[in-house]
Amino acid sequence: MMLERTHVQPLTVNSSRDEPSTDDASVAPKIRASGVNVSYSGRLAINNVNLDIKAKSVTALIGPSGCGKTTFLRCINRMNDLIEGCEVTGNITLDNEDVYGSDVDVVVLRRRIGMVFQKHNPFPKSIYENVAYGPRIHGQATKGDDLNQIVERSLVRAGLWDEVKDRLDAPATGLSGGQQQRLCIARAIAVEPDVILMDEPCSALDPIATARIEELIDDLKTKYTIVIVTHSMQQAARVSQRTAFFHLGELVEENEAKIIFTNPSDERTRAYVTGSIG
Repeated sequence: MMLERTHVQPLTVNSSRDEPSTDDASVAPKIRASGVNVSYSGRLAINNVNLDIKAKSVTALIGPSGCGKTTFLRCINRMNDLIEGCEVTGNITLDNEDVYGSDVDVVVLRRRIGMVFQKHNPFPKSIYENVAYGPRIHGQATKGDDLNQIVERSLVRAGLWDEVKDRLDAPATGLSGGQQQRLCIARAIAVEPDVILMDEPCSALDPIATARIEELIDDLKTKYTIVIVTHSMQQAARVSQRTAFFHLGELVEENEAKIIFTNPSDERTRAYVTGSIG
């Protein structure tokens, strides 16, 4: 199918990516977590997490393996609902609306809060159908020019259009790993979410593909609120405006990325970012 175009180095913080306006105390957070606890079959995984996430910015969650950062990420769009024995308490709001409210339609919630997983997971369909799937099932567009425009726009935003525009009918599984991950991002943004959650999106990619994804994240933050879990402190320093450090199921501290990586307030954070623990 063809659519016609209708229209480990030293740890440094990329200060050019800072967004001062997102730190304005007068601006309400896009997401607010208050007193969040998560347990699996009675075993506490995260304890009393309080975190505000700014709109149209990148917040990175860092910390040692098993510290609770992915568990917290999955609370935001209720992915933990799918895990037997998982219990979430506390409060999480999106635009001041309770994510866990009894009247919340989880399907609609997950359209508003998209997710990109650690392992790229395109559907066993064509490139076109991967991107068109979400808009179809959510009734945004079902066929014709409207759907074509959504597919094209999403692939352009994901930085993939020029590489695939002449082979949209080709299997998505034939793309490289980095291209598949960008396709998954295109699939997530095709339904016009408010928030994009990313769980270690570059862990399986080579340095060149990783750089492409990081450039894409930097572009996408002008339109979307992005929360990324990453095991790479260098990546967190490069892409995020704010960084939250988790340790042993607790949120130790959260601040501007440049402060977390150069002058953290907690000794545990300092030990982690300097490599003493973790």
